[in-house]
Amino acid sequence: MSDLNIFIILLNAAYLIWLTAFVAKDILWLRILTVTGNLIVIPYYLYHFEDPLWNSILWVGIYTAINGVMLFLLYLERRPVQLTEAEESIYNLTFKSINPRAFKKLVDQARWESLGPDVNLVTRDTDLDELLLVVDGKAEVVLKNGEIKYIPMGGFIGEQSFITGSTTSADVGTGAEATTLLRWDKKSLKNYLEHHETLKHTFDLILTADLIFKLRSMDQQQDVTHSQI
Repeated sequence: MSDLNIFIILLNAAYLIWLTAFVAKDILWLRILTVTGNLIVIPYYLYHFEDPLWNSILWVGIYTAINGVMLFLLYLERRPVQLTEAEESIYNLTFKSINPRAFKKLVDQARWESLGPDVNLVTRDTDLDELLLVVDGKAEVVLKNGEIKYIPMGGFIGEQSFITGSTTSADVGTGAEATTLLRWDKKSLKNYLEHHETLKHTFDLILTADLIFKLRSMDQQQDVTHSQI
């Protein structure tokens, strides 16, 4: 087979691969096929003509580099999410309606805090600039009538203030045992969610469900609990 025919075959093979890329539904395969076609066509530009088509080679190289970077970013987005034991427990309790990668990024916006017994977390009738989540142990809620309720692992603290912007309605502390919490700065979290509209919608539903379950628990004279969408 002559060199001429080899290069023509390479050119047509590249076009066929590009055509396949255009009909690929998965962006990952689209980029893989595009890069493959680009690499196959380079020998045609180099050796088929008397002088290499350097301008074409340059632009193919640029397109290939861009697609290579995007492939790497797709790999980072699609690789399995590694959750710690504590994160996995909270995810299964409260956040299963959010995909694991979005959950991991959401948790990364918070700070972890381990507290001893009898630590005050929230004072009634004050503005709260944080949203808290019980990760381990439980929080003690003292209502206006002096009745005590408990928020278990997976329950939020301050979600009513976060949703409505109102002042707090109860005193909350760690009670008689050590407690591990996640703390989100309210302003920073709201700003983060504003840039992730789908996550914001789901997170609002989770908070609302948690609040509704707490209100129902109080009406039924039960310990405060949490809910999962």
